[in-house]
Amino acid sequence: MAQSYPIKLVMWDFGQCDSKKCTGRKLERLGYIKSINLTNKFRGIVLTPSAKQSICPLDKEIVQQLGISVVDCSWAKLDTIPFGKMRGGHDRLLPFLIAANPVNYGKPFKLSCVEAVAACLYITGFDQEAHQILGGFKWGPSFYKVNKDLFEKYSQCKSSAEVVQVQNDFIAKCEEEAIQRDKDRLENQKSIENLVNDSDDENNDNNDDFGLIVNPNRHLNFNNDENDEDEDKDDDDEDDDDDEEDEDGEDGDEEEEEEDIDGNKQEEEEEENESNDEEEEEEESSEDEKLNYKKKKEIQKKKQEERVLKKMANLKVK
Repeated sequence: MAQSYPIKLVMWDFGQCDSKKCTGRKLERLGYIKSINLTNKFRGIVLTPSAKQSICPLDKEIVQQLGISVVDCSWAKLDTIPFGKMRGGHDRLLPFLIAANPVNYGKPFKLSCVEAVAACLYITGFDQEAHQILGGFKWGPSFYKVNKDLFEKYSQCKSSAEVVQVQNDFIAKCEEEAIQRDKDRLENQKSIENLVNDSDDENNDNNDDFGLIVNPNRHLNFNNDENDEDEDKDDDDEDDDDDEEDEDGEDGDEEEEEEDIDGNKQEEEEEENESNDEEEEEEESSEDEKLNYKKKKEIQKKKQEERVLKKMANLKVK
């Protein structure tokens, strides 16, 4: 597979990446790329952030004849890399592209080694070779899908300056779209707030002075004022009659309640009188018993006196 690959690929490996996630080392295992020392000079395209010129379609011949080199390092330790010591023939920058690798997915410029090499191949017109090396990664094809429009625009440029202009136009368009999205979001929020406020105002209009909801079906018809006034009078008369009937009914109920109260009072008085009579009878009966008892006592005393007198008379005779 890699033996028939037509483009020469090399890398400076600084050993800063996780070997299981490093795309450069995987390309090396697959036979696509070769590691070189820092002292080795490479005459082809050197993709480095220290370059002053962007890659463009005019670099196609250099890529085809001399190949591409990349720096395999960690983005977090980029400041520690001695780019000045790397001796290359043609230093180049990559334009704005979005990463699709699992580590930096969705982040601009933070491409992996395989993404950097593939981007250089796409821009210089080697689409088939770019698809081939990306095919060794599950997420590889998504890198092309995410940046397809940019690759097509960059590949049509005639100079590095034009590539940079396309990049800047794309970034400006993204910023305008972001600003417009923010405006649309704010307008949507305002419209929602206005709808809520309008509904609150309608609810307030439907409330009377006491905060009660007014019947929306009750409206005055100004076209038939006389009929409406008559109907209102009839309704008022009926309401008055009903009120009078209700008052009469209430008066009758009050009278009945008063009669019931009077009847209850009479019954209570009768019961009290009966109880008083019983008490008087009991008192009279008790007085009669006392008199009878006194009489009996007096009779007994007289009998005792008579017996005593008889006894004394018998003693004198003897």
